[in-house]
Amino acid sequence: MKSDIRSKKKFCTNKKIVEECFRLVKCKDIESLKDLFWPDAIVYEPFSKLEEGLRGWSQIEPFLKIAIMANKSLLHRILVKEIKNKNNINKDLQVYEENNTSNNDIVEALLTFQKGQTLKAKFKFELSNELQNINSSENKIRSLHIQFI
Repeated sequence: MKSDIRSKKKFCTNKKIVEECFRLVKCKDIESLKDLFWPDAIVYEPFSKLEEGLRGWSQIEPFLKIAIMANKSLLHRILVKEIKNKNNINKDLQVYEENNTSNNDIVEALLTFQKGQTLKAKFKFELSNELQNINSSENKIRSLHIQFI
């Protein structure tokens, strides 16, 4: 059964949005995943080596479809935490923040994948609402930085 985020629920915290993102990957629900991202979102991932990242849903969707296929046979453990102090973000994200004057929220997820050997990755989600309205509960993923550690 597919999730329908648009009509069923809004997520009350950024951490819940990130948790839902991973759940939707596991459920192979690409349409509901799309609803978690802004149309102009950016994904910085290590596979394509694009410094400017994958921009917009037309570039992000094929990457997520591959991630869904790869996730099928992996066991994984996820630890999600909100970062209150943006000084704790990594160097690449600091450069992005210096060039972006928004006050977007950051949520970090540490994943441990296992299929024979263990692989660890850090996912840093930048979330914001469209109008930067602090009273809005419509936060979505503005950017995602994926780094294997």
